[in-house]
Amino acid sequence: MVFGGQLLGRLRRTRLLGEAVRFMMVGGVATAVAFVLFNGLVHGFFTGAGPMNGQPIPAYIIANTVGMLISYELSRRWTFRHRTSDHADGGFTAYVVINAVTMLLPIGCLYVTRSVLGWDSAIADNVSANVVGVILGQIARFFLFRKFVFGQPIRYTQVYGGVEEKAAAELGAMDGAAILVASEGRERFSGSTDPATHDRAG
Repeated sequence: MVFGGQLLGRLRRTRLLGEAVRFMMVGGVATAVAFVLFNGLVHGFFTGAGPMNGQPIPAYIIANTVGMLISYELSRRWTFRHRTSDHADGGFTAYVVINAVTMLLPIGCLYVTRSVLGWDSAIADNVSANVVGVILGQIARFFLFRKFVFGQPIRYTQVYGGVEEKAAAELGAMDGAAILVASEGRERFSGSTDPATHDRAG
């Protein structure tokens, strides 16, 4: 079953890569929405001070809450479409909790630049929160979502109609047949060179 195991392992790695790429694309959309809202609330779309210029952290939470709702729907319907959730609400509560916890990463970055370093420019706010913080949060969320929200992979037969599983079974059967032939060959070879075997045969 070596070949079959290798095939299934390759399929799992392909699925992981596909999920990671789709997750980053969804994250890009959600981040873009949050970016626009945040800069509108805090920096007036770069035209001057926005209505929440003195409250960047509440503005960031509001903007990213909207982005989170978009991210959840796209993740459920597209990114992790090959996975199901054990939660009665489809994993929404766990999704919100994970987002709330991981949001502390960009908020922490924003707090450092604003309150510790005293940088309050639009560039400083966006680099700390929407670049450094978002990258850290995305990495953490990807693995946490796979583990605690969409934790049950759908069987390959449910997605691909059994093609991969059938191929793996066929490869496994071929592998087993090769082992059997090799084993029989060794037995015949050892039997032909063993004097005791010749005596018994005679």
